[in-house]
Amino acid sequence: MNSAKNLKVTTAALMCVLCVFLILFGAEFIFRTGSHYKVSGTAYDKNLGWRFVKGLHVRQYSTARKKNISFSTNSIGFRDREHAIKKNNDIKRIMFLGDSYTAGVPVDFVSDEEIFTRRFAEKVDAHDKFDVMNVSCPAWSTDQELLFLQNEGMNYRPDYIFLMIAPNDIREAYIKSFFTMGAGRSLKRNRIPSLSWKERFCWFLSNRSSFYQFLQKKILKTNFGHYDNIFTHFPVFWHIAGAPSVDAPLFLKEMPEEVEKARYLFKMIISEINNLCIAEKCKLILVVLPTKMQINNQLDDVFYQRGKISDYVKNIADEQGILFLDLFSSLHKEEDPNKIFLSHEFHFSVYGHSFVAGKLYDFFSEISTANQKLRK
Repeated sequence: MNSAKNLKVTTAALMCVLCVFLILFGAEFIFRTGSHYKVSGTAYDKNLGWRFVKGLHVRQYSTARKKNISFSTNSIGFRDREHAIKKNNDIKRIMFLGDSYTAGVPVDFVSDEEIFTRRFAEKVDAHDKFDVMNVSCPAWSTDQELLFLQNEGMNYRPDYIFLMIAPNDIREAYIKSFFTMGAGRSLKRNRIPSLSWKERFCWFLSNRSSFYQFLQKKILKTNFGHYDNIFTHFPVFWHIAGAPSVDAPLFLKEMPEEVEKARYLFKMIISEINNLCIAEKCKLILVVLPTKMQINNQLDDVFYQRGKISDYVKNIADEQGILFLDLFSSLHKEEDPNKIFLSHEFHFSVYGHSFVAGKLYDFFSEISTANQKLRK
């Protein structure tokens, strides 16, 4: 009797589990085929804070552009093709490190093949054998780019590294405090804040379940895995009185002490990246990206210097013997500089990605020619 009763209980329990599984599977299928509750493309990373979800492939119709937009990530979580760790001796590897500008955000407006790194790769591949890598991630700054190089990036043995610098990198690296200034003005590496197991599990679900995304939005009122949720766990904003935006203080002619400290930390991180490149026989190139606030009326010339970041990075490059390219200065030759940015926000338009790719190719062609002459 007990055996029969236990069998019935076990069978009933299994049936309940099966029913729950079928309900969840059905709900996931329904919400996955819809368009409102897509899985998150941002994943938690214990070593870097976050990166794109690995192996993501999405193709959707953009009403703004009236065409299909593709967004895909490779097996290590970047919006790029696959790259073998070991490269052939006759291949030169070029690595781009950057944030959302380089990663091609917003992803529903700029397609994979339109990002400036892909356009640059097409140009250099037409003449020589190059392997171009894009290891950029939205909201990354120079501190995470240094950590990536130390933990993973240098395993790929890049010959050139383009460090794509946006002004907000200075602020974000300072506020996150993954690195701080230690004794003797040395760079001190700090422990990256870790998420609780419950938070990591919620991020995991957001990366894999559209049904969970529905629950977050309609019932739980949470936003795990969403871009804005990053800054809940990794704050990057400062509050400096009187500034029209969080990045405007970086361009002040008379800078607050906090901005000065952030600039110096940024300089030390650049120095550490350069030392790493020298040790690995890799050529570092600093590239300052233009920002929309530098060409619209947001910065009053009485108080702000629009090219202040470019000048500062150039000084760092000159001091340390690093190659330097200022894309902000290139905008002066454009008939309509605003054209390189999206009209509704501050990232690059499709034309802007083409513009940046062309400038990068021209610059790289010059240094490649110069290197060939030196070898002769």
